[in-house]
Order: sequence, then C-alpha cells, then structure tokens
Amino acid sequence: MKTKDINKMKKSVFLIRVIMIAFIVTAFSQSCTKLDEELYGEVTPDNFFQTEEEFISALGGAYTQFGNWASGDPLTLQDVSTDEMVVPTRGSDWDDGGAWRRMTLHSWTYEDGAMGGGWNFGFSGVNTANRLINQFETLVESGQVEQSAADAFIAELKAVRGFFYWQLIDMFGNVPLVTDFATAEAAPSTVPRKDVYDFLVADLETAASKLSTSVDGSTYGRMNYYAGQTLLAKLYLNAEVYSGTAQWSKVITACDAVINSGKYSLEANYFSNFNVDNSGSSEFIFAIPYDEVFFQGFNLVMRTLHYGSQYTYDLTAQPWNGFCTLEEFYNSYDDTDLRKGDVGTADAKASKRGNFIAGYQYNLGGGYVMDDGYEATDPEGAPLNFGNMGTALPQIQELGPQALRQDGIRIGKWEFGIGSRDNMSNDYAIFRYADVLLMKAEALWRTGDEAGALILVNQIRSRAGVADLTTLDGPLSFDMAAGDVDGGELFNEIGREMFAENHRRQDLIRWGFFTDVDKWILPFNNPLDVMETGAHTTLFPVHRDKLDANPNLTQNPGYSK
Repeated sequence: MKTKDINKMKKSVFLIRVIMIAFIVTAFSQSCTKLDEELYGEVTPDNFFQTEEEFISALGGAYTQFGNWASGDPLTLQDVSTDEMVVPTRGSDWDDGGAWRRMTLHSWTYEDGAMGGGWNFGFSGVNTANRLINQFETLVESGQVEQSAADAFIAELKAVRGFFYWQLIDMFGNVPLVTDFATAEAAPSTVPRKDVYDFLVADLETAASKLSTSVDGSTYGRMNYYAGQTLLAKLYLNAEVYSGTAQWSKVITACDAVINSGKYSLEANYFSNFNVDNSGSSEFIFAIPYDEVFFQGFNLVMRTLHYGSQYTYDLTAQPWNGFCTLEEFYNSYDDTDLRKGDVGTADAKASKRGNFIAGYQYNLGGGYVMDDGYEATDPEGAPLNFGNMGTALPQIQELGPQALRQDGIRIGKWEFGIGSRDNMSNDYAIFRYADVLLMKAEALWRTGDEAGALILVNQIRSRAGVADLTTLDGPLSFDMAAGDVDGGELFNEIGREMFAENHRRQDLIRWGFFTDVDKWILPFNNPLDVMETGAHTTLFPVHRDKLDANPNLTQNPGYSK
C-alpha cells in the first residue's frame, strides 16, 4: 500500500473513532440532561442528514457494539470453550464461582454471565441497526431524503445487522427474528435457526450488491461489498450446521468475489496484522479501529499477562494474570513456524515475536521478572517461567482452584507496545484475507479438490516459514498421538493461522470435534470439577434472566428451564 493511501487510511480510522466517540458522548449527555434545562439546539431532520458526512456520522451507533468483540463475552464463548484458550483459577483470581472452569469443561449453566453477555452482544447490535434503518426509511418516506441517497446506508446497516444475527444463531440456534424497529414486539417468540439463516442469506445477498466496492479510507472499519461477501462466506461455510444443507460451492463463489477483486493480499509479515500501528494492513477486510483512549474495549494486555509482566512492557497498569493457551494447541505448531515465536530460556530472552509468550520473562531493563508471591508448591520458585518451559512439568498444573500463578503460555499475537495502557490501540480484524483463503481451501477440499486446497493452504504456510504440505490428512492438533484424520492438517492450519480470533468454536463444531473435550483437558488434575459435554453443548443456553423477561423464548435442549 502506498504511503499516501496509508495516510488516507489513518485519517479515516481517526474519523471512524471520532464518529463512535461522538455517538457515545451524545447518548451519555442525553441520559444525564436535566428535565428543566433550557435547550439551545437539537439534531432534527431539518438541520441534520443533509450531507454524506452526516449520514456516515449517523451510522456510528451501529458500530459501537463491535467494541465488545475482542475482549468481551464473544471471546469467552467462541474461544475459551475450545482447545486453544483457557483461564485457570489461581486462588481467588479468575474464580467467578467456577464459571471459567465450567467454560473449559463444557459444564456451563444457564445462569453463567457469559450467556447473557453473548445474547446482549447480538441483540444490542440488531436493535441499534434496526433503529437506524427505521430512521433512514422514515426520512425517505417523508421526502426529506432521496431513496437513492439512503439505499447504500440502509444496505450497510442490514449487513451490520446480519453480522450480529450470524453470531446469535451460531451461539444460540433458535432466536427471535426482529427486523422492524417500529413494530417490534416486546416479547418476541423464538424462531427456528434455519428460518433465521434463510432470512439472513436472502437479506445479505440483496444488501451486498448495494455496498461500496471501495477499499480505502472511506470504507475502513465499515461493511463494504467485500465484507458483505466474507460474511456470506461465513454463513455458507457453516450452512450445514445452521440449516442442515451444505453450501460449499457458494462458499467458493463468495470467497472468489474477494480474492478475484485484487484489492486484498497477504501481508509479507504475518505480524503486520497485529502490530500496534496496523491500520494499513492489506489483509483487513473488516476491522475494528480500537484506540487506547478514544475507542476502548481491547484489553488483552490485561487479560493474559502476569502481574509481573508490567515490568517487561513498562505498562501503566498491572495485568490480571488470566488467559492462556492449552499445551496441545501450542504443540501443534512446528518449532520453525514463525507464528509460534521463541521461548525465553534461562540463558537468554525470547527474541522473536510469536502468537505465544513462553518461557522465562525478563524486565525491560534486564534480569528475570521475579514473582515474590509464588506458591511454596511451585518448583520454579520466584523467576517467572510461562508454561514451565524447559522442565518436565505440564504447562498448566490444574484448571483450579489452585493453579500456579506462572502456569500457562500467554497470548502474544497482538503487539504489546512498551508503555501500553490497559486498553490497546491495535486495530482488530474481524474479517481477514488469510481467512478467506482458508475458507475457500476448506470448501475445495470438501468438494474433492484437494490439489486446489493445498495451493491455498501452502500460501499461508509459506509465509509462516514452514514446508509445503503434500497431503491435507494428518493427526489432529489435540490428539497428535492418534492416526491420520481426513483433512486433519487443514483443520490444524485453520487453527494455527486464526488462533484467538473468535473462530475456533465454529471450526470445532463444523468438523465434528467440539465435544471431544476429554482429549484436550487430560493433563489437568481437577477433582472438584465435572466435565459435562455432549451434543447439546454445541449451542449455549439462553440465560435465565432472558427467559424470565420473555415467556415466549424457548430454552435450548439439555439445559434448565
């Protein structure tokens, strides 16, 4: 990307952030206004919705809900329930009544907070999109805005709504289908998952044709045509799960719309996608423009790092010592894989960036990070050694309630800048070009074209510095001692490339592996926990509060009430 294009992109990112901030501040101000305050001005159809900039500003509310994507309940539900991520309980830290252990053991309940959070994430996004669509349509009907001027913005809002409904049917299956803000019922009934899927596909296929095909500063952080096609590809990819009928040829067609455009490409350096200053990435199809001050919500730096990591990165706040990866997932990477990264040893710091932060940790100025609060049972003692690397110990001794403070290899995929705050400024790709290549590869493989799939998979592997595959069969990442599985290496490569990007649960369900929890938690000693997996766990329960508030909702099978 040329320098002038990058500068234009950065200006647009700033504009999108300002729009989101303005929306939040306006909403806050309105909620705090005194009832007897004299008003000197207000936004009305007569003095607003006059220019394209004002139309774009009105869209800000539809995008603010994405702020919860990278570190909120969607991450908990889509990644912590899988083989790639875990949150051990270390004494009183990260206990929350055992909720994090239940997430790993698939023994969650309909009272666990993440269930309500996931539901709120989806329906808050749907409701805001519906409200803004209604606002645009009302202006058109009143003659204050031309239909031609409103069409593209309404289509964009329908694509945003489609994203949130995709997450809802993915996590909860049967959900209410609400598409009109003005006539919405107070207590809508549950609609079958297939019916919602069919509506989404039809709605998005129509909306996508009206979305902008520009890939520049004007569409950064927004749903353009290619983001719409990627969302359709995601729906088609999981169509057999959602509707009972596979749609592999449609996956290929939607992916080709992105690939053949020539507007996206793989970054030469994988980690360019995850740097602090990453808004110019050629892989970003749809990204969230996070900002440590102005658009917060991405706080992985706090969630994954150890308390003592504050001294490694000179952080302004002490991290919370939570999220880790699991041992089998970490071991699924070759040691030569550039995505894996180096291990800090007793002799030297890790020098190469990776998806993971492993081994001994060092202060920014030199010397070990020392944990004076280490447990007497910790054989490593005070020097901080993530994952007990170089020892014969498991990387995590137990899920809880007394996991060791240093246990677990940490998540380092996104750059933690020196002097970082508790919220990060790295933009976060919801849709990334590498994922499009892998979706097409899977669709080709499932339709019998392994040769075509290998070409795409090996593009991804070449950038990672590992040898080309000659077959996609191989042992699964969480069961490496077992024999080859059809497409096992394709499944592994999807996981290695898309690690921690809110994809893994979908992949495990689509491949039929989500209920194989016993294969990735075997190293843990958890006498107080009971694993309760089964076919019903491929859907999450509707939270108790939602059922109490709406008697027309139906609980998913296998759960209380």
